[in-house]
Amino acid sequence: MLSRFSHEIRTPLTSIIGYAEVMLNDPTLAPEAKQEYVEIIRSAGKRLSEFLDTYIESEVVERNRRLDYARHEDVSLLLQRAMERVASQAQAKSVSVVCSCDPAIFIEGVSADHFVHILENLFVNAIDLAHEGTFIDVKAVQRPLVTEIEVINKDRGFLSISVTSASKNFRWIQSPGIEIRHDGLGLAFAKHVVELEGGLLNVQAFEQGLTFTLQYPRPGKN
Repeated sequence: MLSRFSHEIRTPLTSIIGYAEVMLNDPTLAPEAKQEYVEIIRSAGKRLSEFLDTYIESEVVERNRRLDYARHEDVSLLLQRAMERVASQAQAKSVSVVCSCDPAIFIEGVSADHFVHILENLFVNAIDLAHEGTFIDVKAVQRPLVTEIEVINKDRGFLSISVTSASKNFRWIQSPGIEIRHDGLGLAFAKHVVELEGGLLNVQAFEQGLTFTLQYPRPGKN
C-alpha cells in the first residue's frame, strides 16, 4: 500500500515540479511550449487530486464499516427499513408483508447496510414468487444463542424443485408463469456475505411454500 501510495503521489508531483522549474528557469521558452507544459501540469494535478479523493473516500468507507460493526443494531428498525424498500413491489402485486418481532432484539458485529440489503433481497424473492393477493410472513425471534429472522412464503404448490435442491444450490427459483427480475444481491452472494459476518442463511422448501432463515449469534453469546 505504501509503495502504491508513494508511486501515485510522486509520479504526478515529479511532472508538476519538473515542468514548473523549466518554465521558471527558461525565459526564452516559446509560448506554445509554455502552453503544453501548463497542460501537463494541470493533467498531473488532476490525477493527484483524483487519487487523493479516492483514497480519502475509501478511508471514510472503512471507518464507517468499523463503526457499523461496533454498534448494536435494532433488528426491528432494520426490518422496517427493508420493508419500506420493497413496499412498492408488494403493493403492485397486492402482496402483504406481515412482520412480527420480539421486543428489544439487537445484533452486533454486522454491517447495518449489509443486513438491510440482504433482507431486501429475501423479501423481493418471496414477493416475486407469491401469487397476487397473498401474504409473506416475517418473524424475528431471539433464540437462546441466536437472533433468527424467517421470511415465509406460504403459497401452495408454486415450487417445482425439491427441498434438497433448494437448500443446496441457492440459485434463482422460477415459479411457472412468473417472470422474476432482480437488481439486488443474488442469493448465493447474500449467503456468502452473511457467513463472512458470522451468520447463517438457509432456505427450506416445503409442500406449501418456502422459508428463508437468517441467523446471527446473539450479543455476548458467540
